[in-house]
Amino acid sequence: MSRLRRFCTRVVPTIIITLLAGPACAFDLNGAWTTDVSLCTKVFKKQGNRVVLTSLSDLYGGGFIIDGDRVRAKVARCRIDSRKEDGATIHLNVACTTEVATEQIQFDLKVVNDNTVSKMFAGTDVAMDYHRCTL
Repeated sequence: MSRLRRFCTRVVPTIIITLLAGPACAFDLNGAWTTDVSLCTKVFKKQGNRVVLTSLSDLYGGGFIIDGDRVRAKVARCRIDSRKEDGATIHLNVACTTEVATEQIQFDLKVVNDNTVSKMFAGTDVAMDYHRCTL
């Protein structure tokens, strides 16, 4: 088989499939997430170049902020120890510290769309949607 024919039958299809499929990228969890997108400005505020939770954020359903491997909520500061994506589900293992204790927590986030994830509670069929806020 000639080199050109081999190139056309083996390499070209691989290149085309790769271009059509696009790159495989992890879902971007970074941002401020709340249960009701219409309340974003009541749950979060800009402080300099950072987004923080407001003092009354819990009155409006609360939320959390993900920045890299860090997760901030009203009463806890967490570090993402491991993350595994399985289709539309992201399995997270986080170490969280509160004023009282430090604990390991495992939970799943199901990606609904680019700006909505559903947090699934272990051992139950209960889930809660969180929406990404833009401030």
